[in-house]
Amino acid sequence: MMVVKHIRSVQRKWSFASVKEKIIRAFHDNNSVLGECARINTRRIYYLSIIAIPLRIFNILLFTSRSYDTEVLKTWSQGIIISHSILLIFMIGFFITTHKLKNRTEPNTAMYLVQYIVVVVIMASGITIVTIDQLVTTNITPLLITCIVTGVIFFIRPLTSFIIYVTSYVAYYNLIALTITDPQILLSNRVNGITAIGIGFLLSIILWHYNYTDIHQKRRIKAQQKQLEQMAYYDQLTDLPNRRLLEKIIEREYSSMQRYGHETAIMILDIDNFKNINDTYGHPVGDVVLQQLADLLKNNARESDTVARFGGEEFIILMPRTTVEEGCVFAERLRKLIMEKSFTIGSATIQITSSFGVASLHDINSQTLEDYYFVADKALYLAKQSGKNRVEKACGTEVN
Repeated sequence: MMVVKHIRSVQRKWSFASVKEKIIRAFHDNNSVLGECARINTRRIYYLSIIAIPLRIFNILLFTSRSYDTEVLKTWSQGIIISHSILLIFMIGFFITTHKLKNRTEPNTAMYLVQYIVVVVIMASGITIVTIDQLVTTNITPLLITCIVTGVIFFIRPLTSFIIYVTSYVAYYNLIALTITDPQILLSNRVNGITAIGIGFLLSIILWHYNYTDIHQKRRIKAQQKQLEQMAYYDQLTDLPNRRLLEKIIEREYSSMQRYGHETAIMILDIDNFKNINDTYGHPVGDVVLQQLADLLKNNARESDTVARFGGEEFIILMPRTTVEEGCVFAERLRKLIMEKSFTIGSATIQITSSFGVASLHDINSQTLEDYYFVADKALYLAKQSGKNRVEKACGTEVN
């Protein structure tokens, strides 16, 4: 018996922990889309106010253009006019506010506040108008309309939506008693009010779930596209642009050179005797050397430069608005940094050197653009032939 009780106790604890975990995860997941929902709501408020403003004006004119015989009708019409006038003022304010916010790409505090203020104002207007309407009619159509409008138009997370609808019903439940004297009608309208509130809340939950799912699907698609782009255009080992992406950048830069007339330098560097590192320490160590070298190049290049892995142990640096002479100065600085750096991999410390070839993109033409690296590669070859760990530059199709 004691064992059975212990098992049941563990099951209850596990069940409670599981439910708690699910609630926390759901709360976190809902919070993760609040920013995008705020932006969507802001744009919807803007368009809603465009429609609501002329409708409010029309309603006010409609009621002010008629005369009423009894005090009850006069009180009713004045209450409706005042309610629509206050709502008109709010809608004009919402239009002005959201006109400035609707084009923002990132949510801010104003967006979060405005969406809730609008929901409260709309629900309050529906309850107020229904309360005043009870002077002449027993229908609660304005409350039903506001519940549906709020549930369909605005994406509000379930917990907040529940609080809004419950609070609205409590307010409605008490306020209609101010204008309804018949107990049967009061009871009927209170019951019907539950239906209106329930419909609005149900719509709100359904639309929230749909929107939540849609946002997450779009995020997954975007992440997958980014991953595919990363795989297609970036080297998996060093996270540098690969040859495919570099060629696209070269084409854009070549067009820019032709348009603006500036010079652009291209540098090819190759690790000297890299095969010896792989043979001595193994390919995993060689991969780490390439990664560390890639970081060194990225950290020392200008923001406008493009550092790419050309293949194997070769890297290319594209330097816009740079002369060959300036490129050689930069290459010499990199050569010294590489030579002085200790590449530490586990217990091994490795020293390497690199050879550089520098050329100008002016030395190629659009017909042979795919050979953009040819002249710089010839300079690199000369550096290798001349003893390695050095910089050679190309002038035209000749190498110095």
